[in-house]
Amino acid sequence: MIKKSIVFLIVILFATHIQAQQFYNPLAVDITRAILKDLFESNAVPYIQPMVNTINATSNARFYDRAYVPDAVDRPYVRVSVNGMSGYINEDQRWYTPQIDLGPRVNVLVELAKYGKVVIGPSGPSFVIGPLYSDTLGLATMLVQELFRDSQDSGFIVLPDSAATLFGQRPDNVVLLPTNAQLLSVLHNRAEYKLLDAASKATIDALVSNVNLVGFLTLPPGVDMTRIIAAVPQIEIGALFGTELLIRFLPPIEFDPNVGEFSFWGIGIKHSLSQYFPERWFDLAIQGVYQGTRLRNTVGFTESKLDANASIYSVNMHASKNLWKVLDIYTGIAYENIAVTSNYTYVLPQETQIELGLLPAPPLGQRAIPTLDQPGDLRPQTSIVKAMNTNVKWTIGASLGYGPVRIAVDYNVSTFNIFTAGLSITL
Repeated sequence: MIKKSIVFLIVILFATHIQAQQFYNPLAVDITRAILKDLFESNAVPYIQPMVNTINATSNARFYDRAYVPDAVDRPYVRVSVNGMSGYINEDQRWYTPQIDLGPRVNVLVELAKYGKVVIGPSGPSFVIGPLYSDTLGLATMLVQELFRDSQDSGFIVLPDSAATLFGQRPDNVVLLPTNAQLLSVLHNRAEYKLLDAASKATIDALVSNVNLVGFLTLPPGVDMTRIIAAVPQIEIGALFGTELLIRFLPPIEFDPNVGEFSFWGIGIKHSLSQYFPERWFDLAIQGVYQGTRLRNTVGFTESKLDANASIYSVNMHASKNLWKVLDIYTGIAYENIAVTSNYTYVLPQETQIELGLLPAPPLGQRAIPTLDQPGDLRPQTSIVKAMNTNVKWTIGASLGYGPVRIAVDYNVSTFNIFTAGLSITL
């Protein structure tokens, strides 16, 4: 019968199509790669979300040091400034609760048709797997993932209570995968298995016992950051009808090797509202800014690569009061939005490659060196992860001007609190 022919399918799958090699089994490698992708994509957003929140708050700082904008000037002025930001990363931004999503359950009998066909012979119907390795891989991945779903329901996949975000650090934090004995246990509870005769059950038990997938996968360890420091050059050009143009640009630069190479640009418009007041007791302005950032980093022994691009919008209203003609006290409220698209290119973790036989075991703490027989994981995977954040930020600060020079300091309160300072010269 069709259900009974599953035994012959698995015999073909694990006995005929697997090309046994001295060091590693390509099918086991490919199945592990598929499971790693599920694990990575299940946790990618909580892993990078604190970074997204931090970039949002940091990139939208130091737009102003007072609300005053001249109604009109005899000739344009250019204000050049250098602005620094520093903030401490909260402890709750360093950790998240990991999970794994193996996708929805499938109907095994329906899925068989994707990887082969049913033929009617003299002895009845039987299933013939497709001739391509992709047929074998697709079918093997489907079957193993279905057993993994059973294992997850049975508590045989063990995730740690917490894991490090990009800002935390927890090396060797592993997700324990089912053992062969546990896979056999969930297999024995499947309806298809219970329909088989004793000889067929013995055959499939022997095959599953020899799958030999890895026993664990490692979660990203994080880079251990408690503070972030950045600096942004800025140009403001004014004034026309009480309006200033703001321009920011930062070429690719590495502030911190843990963060990687960061580039930045932005453009904004600031318009004075207080110019319309009958009596100008204080200054009030509204400002809108659009910015773009790019972050590139390479992490770990396997040199996983991150390429993240962000679009950032900010609208703020701020007010200031001039005292003694040299000091301005200012405050403002801002709404900020960031959308980040991150491209991760990664291979299996080094310890997983070693366990699978893809790499020889190196001395402790060193990078494994590929050989001709054990070349490592040569097929990087790519995952595209999208994350966003909205933020409301309150700023309070003061600036002191003397001639063309002005210095400013302020504190920004939001999901990520930061201290900023700036030095400007008006030409």
